[in-house]
Amino acid sequence: MEWNTELTKIHHTNYVRNSRAITVAWFIFSACYTILNVVAFLQPFWFGDTVESPGVGYFGLYEWCERAQGSDYTCRGDFLDFNTIQNNYFRAASFLVGGAALLFIITIILMGLFLFLKARIVLRICGTLQMIAAVFMAVGCIIYPNSFDDENVRRICGQSAKPYMMDKCQIRWAYILAIVLIFDALILAILAFVIAARQARSLSNEFQKLKEESPSSSKKSSPREERISHSMSQKSNEGQRSLSSEGQTSPRSEDESTPRQNEFEVQDRFATVHSDSDSDISFENIGDFDAHDAKHLDDEGNIQL
Repeated sequence: MEWNTELTKIHHTNYVRNSRAITVAWFIFSACYTILNVVAFLQPFWFGDTVESPGVGYFGLYEWCERAQGSDYTCRGDFLDFNTIQNNYFRAASFLVGGAALLFIITIILMGLFLFLKARIVLRICGTLQMIAAVFMAVGCIIYPNSFDDENVRRICGQSAKPYMMDKCQIRWAYILAIVLIFDALILAILAFVIAARQARSLSNEFQKLKEESPSSSKKSSPREERISHSMSQKSNEGQRSLSSEGQTSPRSEDESTPRQNEFEVQDRFATVHSDSDSDISFENIGDFDAHDAKHLDDEGNIQL
């Protein structure tokens, strides 16, 4: 029982250590995702011009930049002022992607609740927020190409630009990063729920009591253990009966005892042994000396070896 208790404690400690290591890894990945999400939200490089484009410029979620001939880039659009954003699709995509970044920032802040609440509760809350953020990112990336139907886009990409077709422009790295972040958010959310479901529980009160009990205390055996114990008991009884029957059929006679064994038997029956002048061993009579003991002595009272 003591060995099983210690082994269970070792397994429990290793499981808790591994679970905490995975939780720390999930926290690090969530922090990295938050940084990448903010970068994708702020950068105006979702799509832009090519060498074949009639104009020069690039677009983000809420900000777009254009360069006239002989001048530098001029950027317009402010997330805090929705009236400066080009059309409703740009506004909706900006709100959704920005909301996803905000949810992941809240997730990082809520991780401080590990100090006050159980880990599984905090992980479920964070996993729910990350799942919502993944949905926001997915919807934002899906509706974003609808914004291509805009005069500013046509001036840079060509007059054939329309929803989900940017004519002579091309997708840039920020849009690709946003699409990748959708799957990252889903993976992080699923991982949070899995870790929460597999959080190691503390040892039960019954197990704590069992550890405090003495080794003589027994634990209730399972039906399988009871069957094995009963089978072993039957085999033990059969072995004893077999030995008993062999002893009855071929008893060992006392006359077959070796001389050394007879000497020990005589010494056990009498407490005092001394030697006489002729070096013959004699005994002081301190008890009954029956016929069984006498058969090992000669006529003078000496032991026959």
